[in-house]
Amino acid sequence: MAGNFAPYARISSGLVTTTLDATARNTVGALWSPPAPYPTTAVFSTTAAGSTSGYGAPPIFKYVYFNDAAALTGTAQVAPAPVYYIDESFTTVTPNAANAYFTTAGACIAGYWMPNTTALGTSNTAAQWYAQFIGSYGWIQIAGFGSQFLAPTATSAGLGNPIYGATTGSWASIVNTPANAATAGVWRYLAVQWTVIANSLCDVLIGGDTPFWGS
Repeated sequence: MAGNFAPYARISSGLVTTTLDATARNTVGALWSPPAPYPTTAVFSTTAAGSTSGYGAPPIFKYVYFNDAAALTGTAQVAPAPVYYIDESFTTVTPNAANAYFTTAGACIAGYWMPNTTALGTSNTAAQWYAQFIGSYGWIQIAGFGSQFLAPTATSAGLGNPIYGATTGSWASIVNTPANAATAGVWRYLAVQWTVIANSLCDVLIGGDTPFWGS
């Protein structure tokens, strides 16, 4: 592979939003970037750019291990939701900000865990899906456009405001104005809020602290 990008990815369920592998099917930590938009369609089109959300900001996914001995109970979310690195390998994630490798300014934010109850369906309860998350391998999104992801706490929620890691809370992130964030000592973005929050969801531009994504 070139760098840490895999030339292809084994998506065991067919979608990153439903993949929960009991044993690793990819190199843990490997990156994968499919053509945009994903997962709406797997077909790259040269004519869709003018009207397709996220077309010019394709996603980048990382294959990780979901496990945290201090967070063995919980509930899965209805949309991709924030997770945190628990060690310096950058390959293992937890949904609980307080159980991150360190909690200073939420700097251990990893990305958005893609499996969610909307995609997985009703064959299990949210608590049962969460129990299956623990000890599973799956995908997080670390860059690019994300449609209808779990919204941050509405501290100063608004279009264009940065989303940061939290220091406590399960599946938690915060949003703030750049000025307030600087005052609070928060500096490492997770994403930029791209649409208004509705039903606890919003579109996001992940890795949006630089103009690379979407440029």
